[in-house]
Amino acid sequence: MSTSVLERIRPFLNSVQNPAQYLGGEWNRVVKDPARVRVRAAIAFPDSYEIGMSHLGAKILYGVMNSLDFVWAERAFAPWMDMGDRLRALDIPLFTWESHAPLGALDVIGFSLQSELTYSNVLYMLDLARVPLLAAERGERDPFVVCGGSGAAHPEPLADFTDVFIVGDGEEALPQFLATFDELRAAGAAREEILLEVARRHPFCYVPRFFAPLLDDAGEYAGLRPLRGGLSLPVRAAAVLDLENAFAPTSPVVPSARVAQDRIALEIMRGCGRGCRFCQAGMLKRPVPMRSPARLLELARATYRNTGLDEISLLSLSTGDYAPLLDLIALCEHEFAPLRVSLSLPSLRVTQQVALLPERLKAVRRSSLTMAPEVGSDRLRRALNKEISNEDLLAAAGAAFSQGWNLVKLYFMIGVPGETPEDVAAIWDLAQEVSRARRRATGKPNARVNVTVSTFVPKPFTPLQWAPMLGAGEIRERQEFLRARARGGTVRLKFHRAEASVLEGLLGRGDRRAGRALLLARRRGARFDAWEDGFDWDLWQAALAEAGIDPERALQRELDPARPLPWDHVDPGVSREFLAREWERARRGETTADCLGGRCQRCGVDAEVCRRIKRDFAQRAACGGEAAREADQP
Repeated sequence: MSTSVLERIRPFLNSVQNPAQYLGGEWNRVVKDPARVRVRAAIAFPDSYEIGMSHLGAKILYGVMNSLDFVWAERAFAPWMDMGDRLRALDIPLFTWESHAPLGALDVIGFSLQSELTYSNVLYMLDLARVPLLAAERGERDPFVVCGGSGAAHPEPLADFTDVFIVGDGEEALPQFLATFDELRAAGAAREEILLEVARRHPFCYVPRFFAPLLDDAGEYAGLRPLRGGLSLPVRAAAVLDLENAFAPTSPVVPSARVAQDRIALEIMRGCGRGCRFCQAGMLKRPVPMRSPARLLELARATYRNTGLDEISLLSLSTGDYAPLLDLIALCEHEFAPLRVSLSLPSLRVTQQVALLPERLKAVRRSSLTMAPEVGSDRLRRALNKEISNEDLLAAAGAAFSQGWNLVKLYFMIGVPGETPEDVAAIWDLAQEVSRARRRATGKPNARVNVTVSTFVPKPFTPLQWAPMLGAGEIRERQEFLRARARGGTVRLKFHRAEASVLEGLLGRGDRRAGRALLLARRRGARFDAWEDGFDWDLWQAALAEAGIDPERALQRELDPARPLPWDHVDPGVSREFLAREWERARRGETTADCLGGRCQRCGVDAEVCRRIKRDFAQRAACGGEAAREADQP
């Protein structure tokens, strides 16, 4: 293993932004003796330290991997552009944060894929690490590049650059892969042998080099052809079903530089049973396992003891759907209010908030309230299967203002299938009504309302995966339509860049030809596409043209549900038949009941397993609720 590069970067750290982020040495970092481990790996987050250190999934995997005696897992992040330029100019390789060892000298580099707009940073980091970008060009001395996270569910755009995709939850799957890797390498297996055995042995592992894409006479994607015997498809996503006893990071690394979210993160449940038709995470993460209030309190105590952080965030896709939420708040309030540790409750469902806000006000921070109505009209919301009404939203806002909140954040989308000009105008009208709700509730002036308007992007494994997407010109027209109404006042609008949304759609729904465009864009300098400072649409247009990709043809047409899709070789649990039924119901504006407490909707996930998880959780939650009621007693 090569020596640390720390002394080589020290002389110029004062000339780059946020230099403390590159020094490492943080509290709770894991440092092992290299002579006592057999596998050295990196959890590589293809975004800045500020974002990567806030990501709960990366913290979980860091703890899981380092719990293995034979593995030392270090961290790596995408250096900001000024630092990346310095490393390249001075011929210094990208490094790990624990030992500052060259990243390319490790055995395994594992990327956590959370957004399509970070894909160029995967290549940026490999480039800086001096690792061949194309998997086919890597030799016996090169690290194995492994990709996981939500992006691994649709692996084809990164297929040419990745040795192994681990699909689904990584807590149990990743240790199995590492054990196989360690066993085969110790036996002297060559790179190709290891990859083949991994593909054969683990149903959640996809090794792209052993499959070739097929195209029909019109150049349309037609499926995959195996290149080796003994390989089968689909790849089946790994799933953690017992969240109660799953690993939780109670000793996370405490950042030494500014990060987006510096708090105790408690994952109260994983997934969502509401079935919003645009939401990929709500489809991929099924069934929905939960942790009991008693277990969560135990985790909060341990994390506070090991970090001293002064805020607890109760995390899930829809925190308001956690049945014993009031009991959990009572437990946390009793334990942590005397320590001046506050709670934050993201992702609250609007209808739940009306009851929640007055009930447990003291324990919850009142800096701002975030709600996601998604669209402005009840009609369009039914098509999305988001069963809240404008009346619910305004009632929740009024309750919040009466209890001391002064700022509301709202999240909307434009470009949803079936949207009309009236629906776009309804976004502004609803935001104005939310602002006026404070005057109606308290007699005070209208409230500040910050509105973020993103663009609908059709995602794989959602009912809307077949839907068309707006082009950049249409997106800008609808943005300008809203901007024209926002002249002063208490409502502020913020938009995602139209061209960046188009790129997200192209990478999110493309096949391996999208990967060719990605490589061409990286060679032109693409990096940090998720950041305004980094995104260069002219660069991407040139790369797309050279790769033969027409954004209009790729995105602005409805896909045929009968044709193969570039992600059909992955089985996330939810069936294609269920998604197709939901797509038809969306077109008719019909809702589907949620599966949290209602009848099974036969989505393809094992119904018996789903029922068992709900039954077991209900029993555990009842015990936690009793503890919460005791904590409430004087």
